[in-house]
Amino acid sequence: MPDFAPNVTPRYRLHYRVVGREHTILCRGARGTTHVNMETIGKQLFNQLFTALISFLCDDLTFVSAEVALTDSDLFFPAAIPTAVVGAVALATFSKQDSITHMTFSGRGALGSKVNMKVYGGNLGPDTLPVNAVSDFLITSVESPTIASAVLALNVGGNNIVAVDNTKPVFHQQATVKVNDFWLRRVRQGL
Repeated sequence: MPDFAPNVTPRYRLHYRVVGREHTILCRGARGTTHVNMETIGKQLFNQLFTALISFLCDDLTFVSAEVALTDSDLFFPAAIPTAVVGAVALATFSKQDSITHMTFSGRGALGSKVNMKVYGGNLGPDTLPVNAVSDFLITSVESPTIASAVLALNVGGNNIVAVDNTKPVFHQQATVKVNDFWLRRVRQGL
């Protein structure tokens, strides 16, 4: 599989705050996509993805800012944020561990390039997982209708996104759950 520069495709980058911490999520559009079209692609995709995950997400979710970088450019310019999405889980129910745990949605482009999207702010403790979910740090579409909806949002709603190899990615029917190592160090330092 060939190597691609990170800027080979245009990107939409969304900064959001959830459970008191700021995070970033990024999607790619086909080479040559204009700023306006990339902005539309990103807004629609992330609105659909976060809306699909409402039942897991904290009620303090806020989209802070967004930006777009065009094909072969490392410069990001301001862009519009998606329509607001409010999570269904009260902030008071989140532990420190919940605040630093993310769901990773993974897939591959047609030429084999990997694509990952990490979403923070989900209350994924054993008390909130579906009864039939096994504690293997994977939540499949079969185990959770919420994950099924999120994967559908990525695979169908994300028709205009691409992997770094400029091909449409297909996301796996699962999300991996993991405590983020960077945020874990910060929590241990009392930050």
